[in-house]
Amino acid sequence: MEVCNFEIAKKLKEKGFKDLCFSYYTNTNDLYFNYSHKAGAKYSDCYFSHNLMPKDSVSGKFVDAPTISQVLKWLREEKHLHIHIEYIFSEDTLWICEVQILGSYERFYPDGDFNSYEEAAIAGIKYVLDNLI
Repeated sequence: MEVCNFEIAKKLKEKGFKDLCFSYYTNTNDLYFNYSHKAGAKYSDCYFSHNLMPKDSVSGKFVDAPTISQVLKWLREEKHLHIHIEYIFSEDTLWICEVQILGSYERFYPDGDFNSYEEAAIAGIKYVLDNLI
């Protein structure tokens, strides 16, 4: 489970990301995981959103740390932006990224070729957060 880094998590909170997550960051950039001590607790009991909490509450001082796949889904469903990652087979195995506005022919290409799927996805997410929403 690959979670977004602290900087992306903060930007997501600013842009309205409020989905339930398994993990969160403190304001000192430390990553923690939500868990439940309840007897018989279910996996779903570990989902929580600190981004929904009021800023003046203790929980409001934390920032949710979503997985990359959560963010890609949120961008598609809430912002109508699809990040397409494509594998290019060559001597130098690489990945490319394309951002599409759903319902439009508009496409954007974050600079660079990437060494992994996750690196390309993060570049697409950064591009969207900085330029499109």
